Amino acid sequence: MLSFGRYISKMFLFTWLTLVFGFLALIGLLDSLANGADIVKSGGGFADTFRYMGLRAPVIFDRIFVFTLVVAILMTFVKLIRQHELVALLGFGISATKQVMLLTPAVIGASIVSVLFVDIAMAPAVRSLQAWGIGEYKLKNITPDNPLWLEDRGQIIRATERLGYEGLANLRFFFRDETGAVERIWDVEEAKYTGSNWELTGVQQLEVKGADGESRPLLPITGSQIWETNQTPRTIARLAAEPRDLSLSEMRNFAKPGNSGSKPSFAYKFWRAHRLTRPIAAFIMLIACAALMQRTGREDTGSKTLIIGITMAFVFLIFDGAMATFAASGGLAVGPAIALPLMLFGLTGAFMLLRTETL
Repeated sequence: MLSFGRYISKMFLFTWLTLVFGFLALIGLLDSLANGADIVKSGGGFADTFRYMGLRAPVIFDRIFVFTLVVAILMTFVKLIRQHELVALLGFGISATKQVMLLTPAVIGASIVSVLFVDIAMAPAVRSLQAWGIGEYKLKNITPDNPLWLEDRGQIIRATERLGYEGLANLRFFFRDETGAVERIWDVEEAKYTGSNWELTGVQQLEVKGADGESRPLLPITGSQIWETNQTPRTIARLAAEPRDLSLSEMRNFAKPGNSGSKPSFAYKFWRAHRLTRPIAAFIMLIACAALMQRTGREDTGSKTLIIGITMAFVFLIFDGAMATFAASGGLAVGPAIALPLMLFGLTGAFMLLRTETL
């Protein structure tokens, strides 16, 4: 039985790695072509197209790896059916349930490795794309329509423009007293990170304290000012990033009460739980796929069930994505949003697998 397990596990892993490479190459190429104009405008050449594809690879992989696992599972069973090896497995008493047990280490292992790769590689890649400002990262970056708000040492800061990786522009500082009332406001043209602090240039000040509704002008402050803060270009990039593009430790930090981010804390909680539960999702889809692919007819090729299985994977991803949208926007609690797709497809898969044992 262990020999059968090694055989089908190797078949699954080879199929999965081939699919991952193919999907990443195809989607990465289409993505780079769609953003080719931005790459050229930024002064990039032919080599920068491959640099862009490399930086986008972890992001694309995060979005597709569960789907590639499902397709690889289905393709493994299709090979077993077409080579008449599934009949042999059943003849040796290796039922669908035992087939799931044999494939579980490979599937769970591949999903855990995927989660670790995404956690390590995606956040640095996204920060590099933010600094580059290519494609969707022009819109997802700090812009007037998507400003960055943060609280730092009692001050409220708003930034509406990113100048590369180490610069911000069009900032507004709100200085508050012990009671939280605004005392004065700074309008800042640029902020450049000098290695330990941010140097502010083009600073104008508006005194608010004691105005009592009186109109007061913005007065320029001569010379540059220093913004003393623990914020660095790296932390600014984290704050500006989408929650799902961060590492697990960064999501956990922003999910804590009092820590600021580009989204509410529940969005970080959801995406952290979502990433951690992907091995469970992969196992549930393995159960459903194994039950679906028990086809032993003489002329059965598994093509029809392959299409049904891929459709099932799409339905799961669409349902899971809908729950993610609701949870990340605050319309649904994190627990139900994570558990509902897993429970629904888990119960369906278990019922299908039980039927294979009783038929």
